[in-house]
Amino acid sequence: MDLGTWGAAANDTDYKPPRHRTLPILASVTPIANYPTKLRIFKSNASRYWQVRCFLKGKTYTQSLKTTNKQAAIHQAKQFFHIKIAELYGEGIKDRGERPNKFADLVQAALAFQQGRVKRGELTAASLAILRNRLHKTILPFFGAMALEQIGYQQISDYIQNLSDQNLTTVTIQQHLVAIRKVLNYAVGVGKLKSVPQFPAVKVTSKPRGSYNLAEYLTLVREARRLRGQSVPEEFTGKSRRGQGTLEKFARVSEDLHWLIRFMVNGFMRPSDIKFLQHKHVTIVRGKHTYLRLNLPETKKHDKPIVTLQPAVVVYEHLLAWQVTNRFGSPDDYVFLPDHPNRSLVLEAYRWQFNFIQQQAGIGDNTANGQHRTLYSLRHSAMTFRLLYGRKVDLLTLAKNARTSVEMVERFYSSNLDAEMNIDLLHGKR
Repeated sequence: MDLGTWGAAANDTDYKPPRHRTLPILASVTPIANYPTKLRIFKSNASRYWQVRCFLKGKTYTQSLKTTNKQAAIHQAKQFFHIKIAELYGEGIKDRGERPNKFADLVQAALAFQQGRVKRGELTAASLAILRNRLHKTILPFFGAMALEQIGYQQISDYIQNLSDQNLTTVTIQQHLVAIRKVLNYAVGVGKLKSVPQFPAVKVTSKPRGSYNLAEYLTLVREARRLRGQSVPEEFTGKSRRGQGTLEKFARVSEDLHWLIRFMVNGFMRPSDIKFLQHKHVTIVRGKHTYLRLNLPETKKHDKPIVTLQPAVVVYEHLLAWQVTNRFGSPDDYVFLPDHPNRSLVLEAYRWQFNFIQQQAGIGDNTANGQHRTLYSLRHSAMTFRLLYGRKVDLLTLAKNARTSVEMVERFYSSNLDAEMNIDLLHGKR
């Protein structure tokens, strides 16, 4: 045995050198809630003040916060983080002598600021991805080389015309303007621009998705049953980048597609809710009324339960019984396509299947007024049927249950109704 090595190990605690007085006191190290873990405040034996430390771009940045109050230190640490992000990721955020700051100089810093909002739960990761795509795909090529002070009403008007020439909808154009405004607001916030210029007004024209009438709805259900197990033709999956094994397994009409159609029409759900709906989110309520209570995860800042219609209970019970025979149906199993762990594929697979059976049903994907119909149209159908056949249902109740607003119901879901559809209400007497 090497006695020297043995002696060093045995006496390690006795001969360990003391920590340097500038190193953090371990018990004081505090991460900042809802911010990256690399941002922390701490105290050391070298100062009575709190300090902040953050690791960015391969380097550790430390600064004294000049306060002994912990809450004040946390607030100042957040300010330190945002300023440092702007300095490091803004590419041109620092003054560059005579050269004025260009729009492109602020984009990365503005996106980094929005990333901080994602960390705090103020913005979804999906929204940030969309914002980043719009900035890099169309906005930067147009505004990137312009000086911030050069961007005004005329330049933004020219950009709007450029988008209009590409036949983009007014909704899409308005969303691009929001992205531009985020960068300019950030520039004002960090002192690189005096004020945000006036934006031209764009009148947004809503184009709701189409819905189905009762006959079409029943036809879709019958076709989904009849075509169970059949492969979906390549014309519906041709744009997919999924592997051949995935296509062979999921590019076929699934056993539960007809249940999904009925569940959505009686459950007011968005297609995006399907991906994450688990059996533990579903409660069967029996009393004066029989229905399902769906305690879905939060979507679009709505977290209240959804109450279904009674037919959804029958659909769910049959679906659950079928899943149990296939060794699914436990609380943590997903209600739809439970055998696929990659939940990002679920809607894509259902979209292939749904478009296929819609074509086979001879319904077509467009209504008489040219509105495109997709899987989302099942939600529109659910809302339309309630407005048509629900007994004096008011818009507020319907909107709250469907996790939307009265304004959205009026603009999108009730837009396909006409006076003749509710002739009984118009001719009714007290």
